[in-house]
Amino acid sequence: MSKYAVVLTAGPDDAGSAVNGLEYAVSLADGGHEVEVFLDGEATKWPGEVEHRHDHPIRENLDRLRRQEIVTACAFCANVFDATDACEESGIELRGVAGEEHAPDVGELANDGYQLLTVS
Repeated sequence: MSKYAVVLTAGPDDAGSAVNGLEYAVSLADGGHEVEVFLDGEATKWPGEVEHRHDHPIRENLDRLRRQEIVTACAFCANVFDATDACEESGIELRGVAGEEHAPDVGELANDGYQLLTVS
């Protein structure tokens, strides 16, 4: 099977794209592919957003992927968008360093054999 990195940059103001991106990740994972999901940019706001909106269409898939431990968030972006606490409280690992290092390193992912899907 293939390896996919879904880089989700769509935040709460672009819910349709975010819902689609997580649907892609679930479909690929269900198909037996190796999948990693990265919340990047404004997408780091999603953990905090779904905590207050239990009926949001993104919630089910975000929770499912989070439980599978295949969702991480950019620490740099979470800091910029004041989403660090919500990511940590939801159990989403932060990668990179707030104020210093952006994550994921897409070049490294490509070198590791991941096909990149960027959803904005």
